[in-house]
Amino acid sequence: MSLTQEQLQVLYDKQCLHDNLVTYCRGADRHDVALMKSTYWPDSHDDHGGFIGNGQDWADVAYGWQDKIYSCNHHLSNVLSEIDGNLAKRESMFICVVQFKEPQVTMFQAGRYRDLCEKRDGEWKILRRTCIWDWCDVRTIAPDWDIVNVPALSNWGAFHPHDPIYQDWSADAPTQRSR
Repeated sequence: MSLTQEQLQVLYDKQCLHDNLVTYCRGADRHDVALMKSTYWPDSHDDHGGFIGNGQDWADVAYGWQDKIYSCNHHLSNVLSEIDGNLAKRESMFICVVQFKEPQVTMFQAGRYRDLCEKRDGEWKILRRTCIWDWCDVRTIAPDWDIVNVPALSNWGAFHPHDPIYQDWSADAPTQRSR
């Protein structure tokens, strides 16, 4: 079975839409403001509930949390993109796990991104995002890396530009556990 040019274009566009979504999450999790902003059009709109405004401005607001948290991790699933010309409706589910410094709690929040994406000059970005909240759970932080034998000197996650994602991928440069 061979695919038509139109079918190949749809597959390519869906991959680009997926890459845009995971790039947003990398930017959010690593507090890489430029990377987050790159996933939104300059005239975009974002409704995160506590923030409603321009999508690129949302990146600045999210960056403001950096000193209040230890880490942020988005987990994505059930990504569905429906393409209609240069517009795409994209729904994705997320769980976002955030460890706060004060109070020392881990927050689990889950919901869906309802994105209207637009392709301009061959590039897909978010034009309108609505964050649909489904549930939230907060628990006291109780880390125990010793139970799974992860040494204090290892490859620990950090914010941009110190995270191992931004380092030389041909070598490991272990860091000391910070907390």
